[in-house]
Amino acid sequence: PPPERKMRAVFGPAPADAFGRQLWELANAIACENTQEILKRIVLNVPRFCNPRGIMRMDFIQNELMQKYGEYGFGDLKSDVADKTHGDLKDFMMALLSDRLDFESQALERAMAGFGTDEATLVTILCTLSEEDIIALQMAYSSRYERSMEQAVLSETSGKFKRVLLLAGCDRVGDAYAKVINSAVAGLGTDCKAVIRLLVTATPEQLDAAREAYSRLFKKDLIKAVTSEWAVSGDFKRIVKALAKRHPANVNDDTEMDYSADVQAMRDAVEGMGTDEGAIIDLLANKSHKQIEEFREAYKIATGELLRERIRNETTGLFESRLFRETLMGLLTPRTEQIAIYLKEAFEGWVSNDDWGLISMLVHRTEEEKVEIRTKYTEHYGADLIQDIRSNCSGDYEDALVACIAPKARTIARGIRTVMSGWFTSTNKTGLMALLTHKDDLMPTLRKEFEKEFKGKTLQGVIKKECAGEFEAALVSLASYTPPTGVAERIAAGDEVAPVAAPLPTSYQTIAPQPAYGAPPPQPAYGAPPPQQAYGAPPAGYPADPNYRPQMQRQDSW
Repeated sequence: PPPERKMRAVFGPAPADAFGRQLWELANAIACENTQEILKRIVLNVPRFCNPRGIMRMDFIQNELMQKYGEYGFGDLKSDVADKTHGDLKDFMMALLSDRLDFESQALERAMAGFGTDEATLVTILCTLSEEDIIALQMAYSSRYERSMEQAVLSETSGKFKRVLLLAGCDRVGDAYAKVINSAVAGLGTDCKAVIRLLVTATPEQLDAAREAYSRLFKKDLIKAVTSEWAVSGDFKRIVKALAKRHPANVNDDTEMDYSADVQAMRDAVEGMGTDEGAIIDLLANKSHKQIEEFREAYKIATGELLRERIRNETTGLFESRLFRETLMGLLTPRTEQIAIYLKEAFEGWVSNDDWGLISMLVHRTEEEKVEIRTKYTEHYGADLIQDIRSNCSGDYEDALVACIAPKARTIARGIRTVMSGWFTSTNKTGLMALLTHKDDLMPTLRKEFEKEFKGKTLQGVIKKECAGEFEAALVSLASYTPPTGVAERIAAGDEVAPVAAPLPTSYQTIAPQPAYGAPPPQPAYGAPPPQQAYGAPPAGYPADPNYRPQMQRQDSW
């Protein structure tokens, strides 16, 4: 028969407190290379310990388990687990115990290394990054490898697909907008539509970031670069300059303004003989998007007519600037609705799609903006934006654009489905772990989106079919996780979540006494679970026996 697996190691006396004793048992399991116990204590049993206390699983693992493991003097949990585990289980443990962005940088490198590229992993990670994660991921990548993430994407991808990955995942919003503006004014001719799109839809904060990025990247002043173009002249030049100069400090963001004076000034500008274009520019340029909507409503109440239609009529004529009128119409349309309009126009290019228009209007959108843009697109055109992208684009470029505007959980679900289709490559396994780990707050939604993508198949069921052994158990545990009630919603709303002051569950604290040497272990009452049994040597005074093995009776038995 195979030798019995060693269940304990000499690790000094166990701490007196319950949590310390559990960590002591974990240290023993690691020292003995008991992978089943390691998996149970770090992954499988954690939700029933942390959820009653209102703590997310990853917060418990990183802020309590890993930290306390070192504080009790057992060493570094991540290093110890790396030394005592092997193969897929080791890779999984490293993904779980690593910083999220650090492991995602490793997944990106594996996706681009060697022969071929794992486009699904690239799209799912880079096109779903939040603004604050972009720089952190770049630093994590460059600290590990001898090139920047931008250099890696440039060398491993091509065409429009490369352009989306660079603007969405390698550039902050200011850098991305600066590059779009530079592309619009560089070379022969000027892409005035690209300039209008960004100036109309960008917030003052985004424009401020774009000005700084343009100066840093191209050693030029953005306002001078745009207004010096031959095609930018007259009233169009005046409004472009006014919009490009918008700064958060100069925009009055008071949501309880009295618009009566502004309404009268606008009436004076558009009524009577001629139109005062300068007054119109001054009234609109230094208002936020929300204030412009409130101003339009105040004008409608005061005059009984739509401001947008009145200005359209006043600026339409043989000697009026079409570009000036288009800019005003964009400003007087609700922001997300105007983005939807620009996207539809980009699909209807003269020869083909306006790819710069699609990319610039899709990248760097928050989850709330994505929902509003998709809704406005459907209301305006009676079509689904994602379906229109799929109808007008193709290949990896199509997938990248869809990932920029689709819900994050849906994009991750599609990525998981794609990496599972080529399961036998290590790159896909790494991609799968990167897509499943550190997704506690998204996991319930992710399971629902996965069932839609796989037409009724569950995420756990597909993992069980494609994986085996301890690696399967670990992934299924991740996929089955449900956060404590209310915690995921508070995180999504941006609230700081403080752990609930609650003790560890009784099952985590109860330690059964050691059995007498040679005696059977204590039996639980009928119908009750067996008591928790700790690792350890026989109590003092027991007969010494070199073959002593305490009979383990565990409530959380494998």
